[in-house]
Amino acid sequence: MKKSNASTGPRSAEGKARSSMNALKSGIYSKSLTIPGENRADLDTLRDEYHQRFRPAVPEQRDLVDTLVRSTWTLRRLAVAEAQVWTYSMDSRFELDDTSPLGHAFNFCDKTLTRLHRIVNSTQRNCRDALRELERLQALDAIPAPPPAPAIQLVPPPGPPTPTPPQPTETKPASPPDQFVSSTCSPTPPPAPKATPRVVPKAPPAPLPFHQPGID
Repeated sequence: MKKSNASTGPRSAEGKARSSMNALKSGIYSKSLTIPGENRADLDTLRDEYHQRFRPAVPEQRDLVDTLVRSTWTLRRLAVAEAQVWTYSMDSRFELDDTSPLGHAFNFCDKTLTRLHRIVNSTQRNCRDALRELERLQALDAIPAPPPAPAIQLVPPPGPPTPTPPQPTETKPASPPDQFVSSTCSPTPPPAPKATPRVVPKAPPAPLPFHQPGID
């Protein structure tokens, strides 16, 4: 069986993620948003200009860019409609005042123009809100993520104090430590021994006189 050469789409997880981002280009279809008298190519150009300008990376940003495109396209349409209201009001009258033809025509289309300007103001407000929110979201994406917080180590509560073992009694060394003798000087001579005093023997005591009995 011959293997088909047709692409079956991305197979890897990275390729599938990249393919899913293609839907972020736009959700606007020029065929469904244009009316008779409007050029679809002009809407496609406007859409591409906005997406190249903001390059939405997430669905929320894409929806806001689409809002900007629709609002701008609607404002262009309303500008054409306003000109046509004036033309229709002037052409529908058999005779306009020679000195003030615009005032004469406005007298018959003022309510229509008031309603049209109310729609224009609302569309402009939506456009400003979408632009402000889009810039806020993209500014958040530009801020680097903060570093992760250090792990907190739990310290167990202190237990009862550990008794300190008795220190052993220090004993004096049997011989005194050798004293440091500098190599640059002669050793100190030992102290002279003390002279032992001469003891003179005492004379024995004189014997007591012996008393013989019968002698006075």
